[in-house]
Amino acid sequence: SSHFWSGPGLDLREGSSRVAMAMAPSMGDGRGRGRGRCFWRPSRGAAGRLGLLGLLLLGLFLVLARPASPWRRPSLSRPAAQTAFAVGKRVLVTGAGGRTGSLVVEKLMTSGRYDVRALVTSEKSKAALLRKVPMLQDKAVFVGDVTDAETMQRAFAGAFALVCVTSAVPKLKVWSLFPFLLGKLFGKKRKMRFGWKGGKPEQVDWIGQKNQFDCAKEAKCKKVVLVGTMTGTEKDSFLNSIGEGEGDQIVMWKRKAEVYLIDLCKSSGMEYTIVHAGGLSDQPGGQAPVAVGVDDKLREVKPNRRIPRADVAEVCLQSLGCEAAANRSFDLTSIDAGVALTAGGLEGLLESLEGANCDYSINPPPP
Repeated sequence: SSHFWSGPGLDLREGSSRVAMAMAPSMGDGRGRGRGRCFWRPSRGAAGRLGLLGLLLLGLFLVLARPASPWRRPSLSRPAAQTAFAVGKRVLVTGAGGRTGSLVVEKLMTSGRYDVRALVTSEKSKAALLRKVPMLQDKAVFVGDVTDAETMQRAFAGAFALVCVTSAVPKLKVWSLFPFLLGKLFGKKRKMRFGWKGGKPEQVDWIGQKNQFDCAKEAKCKKVVLVGTMTGTEKDSFLNSIGEGEGDQIVMWKRKAEVYLIDLCKSSGMEYTIVHAGGLSDQPGGQAPVAVGVDDKLREVKPNRRIPRADVAEVCLQSLGCEAAANRSFDLTSIDAGVALTAGGLEGLLESLEGANCDYSINPPPP
């Protein structure tokens, strides 16, 4: 039978009528035999059963009546008070309904250092986020549209920092698979075609991010952490080719928003940290060898592996309290020569850059 609780002198098991009281090693076998004497043995018959019931009721009364003790073991039926997590500076996570964004929310909550707010795009995303992060309160999750600044203002109220994980999301047009596969078969080049879920890159990655940065400035935020993507220095980046016609230039719009953020921070006194993540995976964090770099130079290192979303989320968390991450823009990916990311490990990674930042004069976005 399974234990509910066990401790010195007490062993209660589900489905068992036995109450074994091992009060002393000389107790013997419980029937008056062996070394020493049995301190107590229930009498037989109805009177004995009533006496035992009385003792149990008395013990229950004493347990319930005693004053609360600060050393009492917490209840197993409910978690510790959730409000204990809302004691630090307020941080707003946008794009919190996505796979990476929800991990950022989870990391911030479990750190216990921040009062976390989240912005999602729909009530459906809100419900999913609350299921994934049970510690997060309903009133801390806001529904808004990044292309409409007015819908975000309540979420930004009182925020100390913004962690921006929003992005346009490509959606494959299934019909384009057939000419693509036929082209592969006959040695002809054909492109797969993509649409966009929730808005095109110009609306989401440029206008939407610009709106967020402006809201952060109005709310007097002190810090903005932005998750972007690598390949920004490459004019022929595959990611830019995704979309209609020759592509919707998602990396270019992201790069344009980054330049806007840097200029805004210089004029307003906000700090920024821009993280260009490599290809993403859903593997556990803290295990893959990760490295930082600038200007896509890490893409030249082979093999170049996918970086776990959990490690990207951990970098976002550490960036909020890491002085070395202030006003920095860098690439983040996984290579064999990297090291596993540990708590507080971001500072050591950034030291390897010797102060270098990404150079936006390389493949600059249009003004």
